[in-house]
Amino acid sequence: MDQFKAFSQQLNPLAAKLGKQFGQVKQFAQEKMGTAEDITELPQEYKDLEKRVDALRNMHNGLLRVTRTYQTSTYDYPAQLQETLGEFGRTVTDRIQQVALSPAEKAASEAAALEERKEAAPPKTLAHALSRASFQGSEQLGLEEPMGSALFKFATVQEKIGDFRMKMDNEIATKFVQPFNTTLNTQIGFAMKARKNVQNARLSLDSAKAQYKTARPERSEASRVEVEQAEDLFVAAVEEATTLMKTVLDNPEPLRNLADLVAAQLAFYKEAQEILSDVAPEIDELSVTQEALYRNSRSE
Repeated sequence: MDQFKAFSQQLNPLAAKLGKQFGQVKQFAQEKMGTAEDITELPQEYKDLEKRVDALRNMHNGLLRVTRTYQTSTYDYPAQLQETLGEFGRTVTDRIQQVALSPAEKAASEAAALEERKEAAPPKTLAHALSRASFQGSEQLGLEEPMGSALFKFATVQEKIGDFRMKMDNEIATKFVQPFNTTLNTQIGFAMKARKNVQNARLSLDSAKAQYKTARPERSEASRVEVEQAEDLFVAAVEEATTLMKTVLDNPEPLRNLADLVAAQLAFYKEAQEILSDVAPEIDELSVTQEALYRNSRSE
């Protein structure tokens, strides 16, 4: 008997929960079919907040879809050139250091570097690929040739630009993508969950009101109490959701994240501009020299 009583006590809350959920589903279906009456209206302030939070959420999703690109190093060079492991892994800095070595030292150095590169993948940006291809061209032509010398300078600059770009990517991933995603999944996510609770509370309230209207006399008082309880839960849910939505909208973090993204881009373009400004006159001078040599050879 005691076991049956205990089982009944456990079953009653479950039955009440299922009954509440059934009432919500029934109310929702009636509203969709247009047969529901006296639908509880949400406060205008609440509905305005919903629109603003939806816009903020859409903005987060849209920017994250694009900025997650910065987490993939090959985004500006999807078609990787067919390079051997040694060619692909040797940066311009590596190659410059090789020049001063004896043949035996060079062979030993290349063997050691090859083992290291098996474990550490070389950069796969477009700038690094340009650097490798340009340095290979300068080696083939020789530094005594104007084109070979220009390619060497260009390769050195492109390697640095690739490093600058990877630094920018890391800054954006750390200071924009990650915190933006955190805001979306926490504060905005909590607000969306609270709004769902409001929807469920409203459906429960309207379901309780509908049952109260059709309640038998002996159930009238109990139904009235259920309506009052549902109203209290609805008001509390609206207040909680309103507070959370206001917190999301007032949060200064997303704008700070955007400022950090702009700062990372500015630093990259500034560094790239400075280093290109240094090498451009040198390559232009080599070009002028080559043109002069060409004209002299044609006039002879």
